[in-house]
Amino acid sequence: MASLRRNSGQVLLITLLVLSVATTIVLSVIGRATTDVAISNQIAESQRAFSAAEAGIEEILLSGIAPVGAQVLSPGVSYSVQKADIGGAAGVYQYPSKTPVGNTETLWLVNHNANGSLVESPTYTAGTIDICWSAETTGAAVLASVLYKSGGVYKVARAAYDPVATRRETNKFSEPSVMSGGCGANSGTTYKQTLTFANFTPAINPGSDTLISLRLSPLYGETKFAIAAPIAVPLQGSRVESSGSTDGGTTRKIVVYQQYRTPDSIFDAVVVSGGNFSK
Repeated sequence: MASLRRNSGQVLLITLLVLSVATTIVLSVIGRATTDVAISNQIAESQRAFSAAEAGIEEILLSGIAPVGAQVLSPGVSYSVQKADIGGAAGVYQYPSKTPVGNTETLWLVNHNANGSLVESPTYTAGTIDICWSAETTGAAVLASVLYKSGGVYKVARAAYDPVATRRETNKFSEPSVMSGGCGANSGTTYKQTLTFANFTPAINPGSDTLISLRLSPLYGETKFAIAAPIAVPLQGSRVESSGSTDGGTTRKIVVYQQYRTPDSIFDAVVVSGGNFSK
């Protein structure tokens, strides 16, 4: 009888152990399944919100007009779109991202018509404009080209600036006039150079000559550009921001910079060489 009781107790302990392990496994599986369902729902909500934001971007790019207030895309999903001008004011104008070597940024100094064509009459008439750029790790140099029209003839004036003294010994670039601070702490720039149009050879007169564009190309490394102007620069395009939302509280945002079209970087080489694009 004693042996039977001992065996019975062992069976009970083994049974309880098995039940405990089984319960733990079941609870783990249920927890994992619940987590997977929650993640799947979050992904689905995120995709719905992102699709709504994309729909807002597509609508404004097609129509050119931002709809007023929240727009319902489907039950439980909506989007809202905002459009703001880029440029059109004095002060600091920042380019949205860093410019890689081989690329060129353009600042238009004349206005555009509704169809995107240029209004070739003096618009930016200040005698100076400041260009600023970030230091990064390479200390990028900058090639600045001013495209203008004088006496009915298109011309280009160029200047190059390099903050690295050892490179200036070889490339003969000029040292930037400001080596720290750039266009201000909020601009993320370090170097600054004031371009005085009357100091170019031949001298440029913004009052009678038509300043068409300022082209900036980084050399030796990527950099981020900013412009500081004493008067309003012409409009450069628009910034479109679209936010998609779901009833579950998920929001996704897309920002698109819609700037006026500019010539490819090879344009600068053609202007300087006096050649054309024909092979």
